[in-house]
Amino acid sequence: MKVLFVYTNINGLHADSFADGISMIMSVTKKAGHNIKQVQIFEKSEYSSFKRDLNEFKPDVVGFTSVSSQFSFVAELSEIVKEVFPKVKTVCGGIHPTLYPECVKEAKHLDAIFRGDSEGPFLNFLEKLKKNVSWKDTDNIAYLENGEVKKNKLGPLMTPDELDKLPHPDRDTFGYSKILERVGLASFHFTRGCPFVCTYCSNIGIAKVYGQSRYNIRQASPEHSIREIEDVVKKNPSVGSKYKIYLTDDIFGLNKKWRREFLALYRERIKIPFICLLRCDVVNEDFMYDLARSYCFKIQFGVESGNDHVRNNIMKRSMERSTIVEAFKLARKYNIRTNAINIIGVPGETKEMLLDTVKLNREINPTTSNVNIFYPYKGTPLGDQAFKDGIVNIEKYNDFSNERRESVMDYSPEWLETLKYFRDNWIKEVYPFYNIKHYPSLFKNTKQIVGSIPVVGNFLKKQYYKKKHIKTNIDAVSSTYYR
Repeated sequence: MKVLFVYTNINGLHADSFADGISMIMSVTKKAGHNIKQVQIFEKSEYSSFKRDLNEFKPDVVGFTSVSSQFSFVAELSEIVKEVFPKVKTVCGGIHPTLYPECVKEAKHLDAIFRGDSEGPFLNFLEKLKKNVSWKDTDNIAYLENGEVKKNKLGPLMTPDELDKLPHPDRDTFGYSKILERVGLASFHFTRGCPFVCTYCSNIGIAKVYGQSRYNIRQASPEHSIREIEDVVKKNPSVGSKYKIYLTDDIFGLNKKWRREFLALYRERIKIPFICLLRCDVVNEDFMYDLARSYCFKIQFGVESGNDHVRNNIMKRSMERSTIVEAFKLARKYNIRTNAINIIGVPGETKEMLLDTVKLNREINPTTSNVNIFYPYKGTPLGDQAFKDGIVNIEKYNDFSNERRESVMDYSPEWLETLKYFRDNWIKEVYPFYNIKHYPSLFKNTKQIVGSIPVVGNFLKKQYYKKKHIKTNIDAVSSTYYR
């Protein structure tokens, strides 16, 4: 079978990043002997070239992946497929179809959507097409029949042993070397799931899809993961010499046994500085020491909100303010840089609550800080509640790709402007001295004197350090909190 995979990120937040999910499906499809090709679409102006790709490749199946803000483009592109080749099967996987299978009603030119772990179900689907038998009993799919959404049973989640047997993601077809040049980081994702129950996050939504209260972590062995990094470094020698590594697992190393074995292998065989994502309440002295001696140079912490009510009652983070403060102190103790990830604009938040987040970021003093505007993802508790309460601007939501940078909520114009201001001016608000270019010039002819004062001198150096690093790192956020 000839399968054309399509990755869209039109006006998307992570347009240049590596899509691990579709790359894994591509890898198992290629390994099964199918002929695959991928196209990436970042502008609607590229629709015409997509038609050319269709005519040149003449696929049997076109497979899309989608997050919520990209699904309208998937609907448009699937219509183009049917215009060119009416008999070609069009399918879509990814987080949006998994959490909201009813989306198939919004894309009448999609034959089916896939939900959850779909490596096996997708290969079964292709095999049935090849044999010219009905594919409609395939596990994990949903499709329209007489205007109703038919949802097939979900196959079991893949076990760690099964994940160990999967090939590594297909970075060759995806064009990984070009991503390295654009992004400057080599990304890897080794785990599936997160056991925490944050209301805005896709992970608790996936747990619900599988009838679970928590979406517990599954991961391939440390050896399998290290070999994946080694394979990438071998094909891309610039990783290490020029580019650092980004471990994009939602929470790195939550399994202590796995973490210790992985980091021991990493110290021995990789030795490349890396970034990882963590919760403030999972780190301790032992964890931080192990990270520091294993080439971790930066941690991205989900702070989310500085207001206790927003963080713990609305977001269900179950995290004390003191825990957040201590995590950043611990990182500084071991000379590990930090990035604080924050969310503003959740339902029920006020300006005073938002300012609590600014204040907490000033207190924890991260190396960099980033803020996202809340987006109501269907299938997540907070997203579903927002739609139920009628506080989403449906017209805007249906034609919106600017997720996390603007709001689709039906808030007052004043509050929407406030959210946009803080999104655009976050650095200035968190680091009030950021725009002062030459601190010593404020004290004419006293540069050496001021710099020699221990407290003041160290302060000036710290602000200078921020100024040099914030712009290059502020957007280096990749998380499935929303996806």
